[in-house]
Amino acid sequence: MIRGLRLLQMRPIFYFAADKTPATTQGKQQQAKPIQVYKDGQLITKNYVQLKKQQDIEGYVLTLVKNYYRTTNKSALTLDSELEQHGLDSLDSIELSMQIEEDLGYVISAETLPVLNKVRHYVNYIKQVEQYKVENNSAPLA
Repeated sequence: MIRGLRLLQMRPIFYFAADKTPATTQGKQQQAKPIQVYKDGQLITKNYVQLKKQQDIEGYVLTLVKNYYRTTNKSALTLDSELEQHGLDSLDSIELSMQIEEDLGYVISAETLPVLNKVRHYVNYIKQVEQYKVENNSAPLA
């Protein structure tokens, strides 16, 4: 019951987006549609973060996990670290995945969540989705 309350306390920002996949027109890929964000009672427009290089993806994921409020031993966090070594469990993994979905505009399926146990797993997942987007000019369904 307490963990459910923690989710409500951590998410004061609400995102509303009908379509999180980038629009394509005549074979050319356009920028992802901006989303509307309510922050401090005002509606603002936010674009998705776009990560192209391996170093950008690694830096984003390391920063995301280090800045997560329940992460312990932050100075020892590396790409090969398991989430359990830093005090994170499966619910924390879901919250990190939700943050990735909001920042990058992905849809992470429920079948994928149990295999995201290490920091490197998140990096590899983002890398594969970005590679798929480049090859097919569209985002994967899930």
